[in-house]
Amino acid sequence: MIKNVFLKNLLIGSVFKAVSGVNKIVPKDDYKILLYSDLGFRDNVKYLYDYLINNHYNDKYKVICAVKGYESLQENVPQNVSFIRPTQGVLAYLRSAHVFYCFGKLPISATAKQKVIQMWHGTSFKGFAVNQTQTSANANSFYTYVYASAPFFKPIVAKKFNVSPERVTICGHPRTDVFYQPKAKYDLGNYKKIIMWMPTFRQSKRLGQQDTSQQTILPFLKDEDLDAFNAFLEHQQVKVIVKLHPMQDVSNIKHDQWRNLILMTNAEFENSGMDLYCLLNLTDALITDYSSVFYDYLLLNRQIGFTESDVDEYKKHRGFAVDPEKFRPGMRIRSEKDLKQFILNIVADDDEYEEQRQQINNLANQIQDGTNCAVSLKLSEIN
Repeated sequence: MIKNVFLKNLLIGSVFKAVSGVNKIVPKDDYKILLYSDLGFRDNVKYLYDYLINNHYNDKYKVICAVKGYESLQENVPQNVSFIRPTQGVLAYLRSAHVFYCFGKLPISATAKQKVIQMWHGTSFKGFAVNQTQTSANANSFYTYVYASAPFFKPIVAKKFNVSPERVTICGHPRTDVFYQPKAKYDLGNYKKIIMWMPTFRQSKRLGQQDTSQQTILPFLKDEDLDAFNAFLEHQQVKVIVKLHPMQDVSNIKHDQWRNLILMTNAEFENSGMDLYCLLNLTDALITDYSSVFYDYLLLNRQIGFTESDVDEYKKHRGFAVDPEKFRPGMRIRSEKDLKQFILNIVADDDEYEEQRQQINNLANQIQDGTNCAVSLKLSEIN
């Protein structure tokens, strides 16, 4: 990933402009699918890949995965599947008639023989990253379609990716299809309730970005408070699994000493062998702040708590794509006391937000039957 905006624009205007010219004359293979992700083999690209393999599309199509971390994925691959480094994805792109992104993109102008689809990795709640918006010029030529999960978000998606409205089409996130499949059999222990906590990131060295000055990983809880919070959870027979944001810096946090409070970095989660959305399907509630995961979780119709430790500061720095006051259908958590009360509400099955969740779910998720992967392939004319 290149985070320097000037360098990105220079490459788009020179190297990739030349590649776009070459792309016009290279024949396309209608039986070649490219899945590209410069942030690892995960999220919508991975779920779409699983759908392709589980339904034997690789019997007919060659599936090329240009993903970071490809080295560990090259052994025992299915028939007609290959894993390559993201930079090799440029050559694969030139021959592929079907291209899917969910992190990043190859800024190459598509031809009429190609279907190039940006699935992205979340429905917009927070504002747009400067690193993205300053390097999206002429994006119309890069995509055949960009996904919006519902009509309400079409103008937001068009603005975010700097594409014309006709490039935006309705499709939800392939990752949510697992909500409609048999539940995973993960051994999470014996607890009254299991709650997932997914904070968005505040600071990232890799992105060179800082959205607020919050110094603690979890709002309202200092490092020295975590032992007591774990004891509270133990008393309530509740397990809280904190899935930290992949971009969050957590190098100075000790987090492996508790039984009821589980903090997991992205690397630790990947090593656990669990699938994030299969895990979400096993939980009783979600705690988050400005992460778009809550839109997906609405499909499960389970309780959501929204932490508000730095909303004003976040609004000033990163901002929001929608009105945050109207798009948080759940308890507002503004203190440690509120946090504990939310957990007590979950234990008692005290839910006063179901009607609000259903309203926002209908606004945010048009497809509510687990067919996003199938719709994705139909849009790309893969059959």
